[in-house]
Amino acid sequence: MLLTLSAKSFQKEIQSRRSGSMSLTDLPKHAHHELGLNGLIIQTSLLAGWDTKEIERLRDAADKAACPCLMLVEDREHVIESLDDPKFAEIEDRMERVLRVAHRLGCAGVAMSAVVSNKPDAIDEAAEALKNIVTRAERLELNLLLASCKGVASTPEGVTSLIRKIGGFRIGSYPEFSEATKSPDRDSFLRSLAPYASAISATATGAGANGKGIDVASCLRAIRAVGYDGTLAIEFVGSGDPTEGVAQTRTIVEGVLEEPAV
Repeated sequence: MLLTLSAKSFQKEIQSRRSGSMSLTDLPKHAHHELGLNGLIIQTSLLAGWDTKEIERLRDAADKAACPCLMLVEDREHVIESLDDPKFAEIEDRMERVLRVAHRLGCAGVAMSAVVSNKPDAIDEAAEALKNIVTRAERLELNLLLASCKGVASTPEGVTSLIRKIGGFRIGSYPEFSEATKSPDRDSFLRSLAPYASAISATATGAGANGKGIDVASCLRAIRAVGYDGTLAIEFVGSGDPTEGVAQTRTIVEGVLEEPAV
């Protein structure tokens, strides 16, 4: 399993204007040399206002640190209705720009939250619309991953149904431990989505098996049970020092990975 860092772990520091605070360009070196992680997952909100030169500097810093940018997460939700929806052209334009930034960063894929209505036939119309975005991703040799969100994609069955209707090798899922923990059956949620995933977010809050927060170890065992061995992005969203939080989560993850496979 490839252990990586979600830049969201350091969002407060990156967006702080205090002198000496960490910049996004500093993060690859910190992730690899201080935390022992081997790649970055980056949220689009952290790149707001960036120009091409800044994006290229980030890619160069990541390459130099041996900590490449592997995936871009579009952290805006997009309501997908149909190809005929006047707003879909704006969504297509936005996703085209996100895909091109991901390509410039050297990413393998982009994750997005596609909000699809539960009304009859809505999933078929949304799938046709999303095929256009997948086609754009394919031209850039990128994968498009669907995160859980409101509507159809609020359940694993909804996400996998949408994936199957879109079809092709460039569409998949982006499960998150945080979303799984909200579901009635956390382990079933993860076991259902992991086979469709090329990256999974190991969201961590700093608590777990005591019943508070996210039980990272149990979540990890659930995805291992179905043979998942892809990218795992540690995303610390708890209080306190993010470096310490990520390091502690990494220790938990490594402990589970040393357990015999079931």
